[in-house]
Amino acid sequence: MISGSGTTNLAVLQAQKPGGKLDGLVKTVAIICNNSKAAGIQNAMDEGFPERDIRLVSRAKGDLGKQLLKILGEYKPDYFHQLGWMPLTPNSVMKQFKGLNQHLGPGGEYMYGERRLYAHIRFCEMIGEWRPVPIFCQVVDPDYDQGDIIYVRFENIRKGETIAEMAQRFLPIEYEVQIEALYRLATNAAQSSPVPLIYKTPEEKLLMDKAKLEADKFHSGK
Repeated sequence: MISGSGTTNLAVLQAQKPGGKLDGLVKTVAIICNNSKAAGIQNAMDEGFPERDIRLVSRAKGDLGKQLLKILGEYKPDYFHQLGWMPLTPNSVMKQFKGLNQHLGPGGEYMYGERRLYAHIRFCEMIGEWRPVPIFCQVVDPDYDQGDIIYVRFENIRKGETIAEMAQRFLPIEYEVQIEALYRLATNAAQSSPVPLIYKTPEEKLLMDKAKLEADKFHSGK
């Protein structure tokens, strides 16, 4: 399930090819996109993924849950995998199908794109301590980014690194994390754990909430 350029999806598709880490273990049976202009559609077709198995959904077409359930009911996947998927997946879908989600940094509503790294850095500035950024694959949960972790890696912030530079550096790591999570699920080696919390005390949680609010206002131009 993608919404934009689908670069992680592309890496997953490549890992399924002969010699790749997911070769013979994982197969993407369909791609669902909520944006007809998303570059990820053409990227997937350029990689050889069949156009007939790329499906578009839209809230403008009616109930998103019904649209997703119709597609998932046709393909019957073991998992759906949110790779840069922007909408909140309806509960009706989660009740019938198991899902995975790609994320890094603080979770919650509006925590997508560079907002996540902005919030993480602001939090670290507030507490006067640089803590590593968690990059993970998790189970989809009715609450934003609260599902158990399938696999996580922690990456340090480099001195003087901009958010754009950090995001670019993390991209290939994000690919590796999602692929490793799929590999562990396919080989029955996955062990779930709670979402890693960047804050350690109730007082720090308040600061994280403040950092996330600031990140949303900054990137929304409010």
